[in-house]
Amino acid sequence: MEGLRKALLAAIRFACGILALVLFRWTPTTGRGILVYVALFAVLIVLAIVLSPRKRAGYWPKKPGDT
Repeated sequence: MEGLRKALLAAIRFACGILALVLFRWTPTTGRGILVYVALFAVLIVLAIVLSPRKRAGYWPKKPGDT
């Protein structure tokens, strides 16, 4: 399961990179183009947040007392 999660996160990272390149090369001019771009970007961000690992969440990766 962890391997699948890492693969999906890598695919999402790749897709976000492609979207960033598309935005710099082609700026959507119609309302529909902007809506499609924003919707796709939002879906990818939400998927990345959902699939990101939860362990060691917070400021300290390992608290000083957790030796």
